[in-house]
Amino acid sequence: MTKSGKRLYQVTDKLMHCFAWLSAGVVGFNFVLLTANVVMRYVFSSPLMGTPEIVAMMMTWVAYSGMAYTLLNGKHMQLEAIYEKLQGRAKNILSLFVYLLATVLFILLMKASFDVFWSSWLIKEESVASVTVYVFIGKCGAFVGWVLLSIQALLMTIYCLLAVINPDKYEPLDAYSELLDENSVKEFVTEEAMAQAAGEELVETVENGEGGDDK
Repeated sequence: MTKSGKRLYQVTDKLMHCFAWLSAGVVGFNFVLLTANVVMRYVFSSPLMGTPEIVAMMMTWVAYSGMAYTLLNGKHMQLEAIYEKLQGRAKNILSLFVYLLATVLFILLMKASFDVFWSSWLIKEESVASVTVYVFIGKCGAFVGWVLLSIQALLMTIYCLLAVINPDKYEPLDAYSELLDENSVKEFVTEEAMAQAAGEELVETVENGEGGDDK
């Protein structure tokens, strides 16, 4: 824990939050640009030149800017069937293995994306379009995204290592899954059974009422 009460890997919260908002802002920009292009094309017969190329390039920033924030909050899709059955140091060891592997992978991808971006930057790569669109801007978005993911995964790896060493002081990382756990499944089945029983009771009441009217 830090003095602010946050876990070690949460010190990047404001930075990752800013890039998440950047991703949302680019989505808004693309929406406005596409809408304006449609209006200009079909109302004034004068489409905005280069719109498809600009939107395609900016989608890289949409895809990569918010991924580290998602990782920070544990919202990437995970399978927790095994993880949730572990306790204490065993759970921390599994987390350490996963985040260490992720950190290595992200660093390799960061290096590869930098090479692609730098090559594009050196030649000032442009797309073949009606207006000048610099492709390296989009490739820079991929590089920035992998940098953020590498930083976040590294901090989470360090936290997991500390948790392995001292499991009583550091709580295991949370796992998030879209799949229903055992308790949720039981609640869902119970609610469905109650709804079905209520429906059958309503049908029976209606049928009895109709039978009484016939008499």
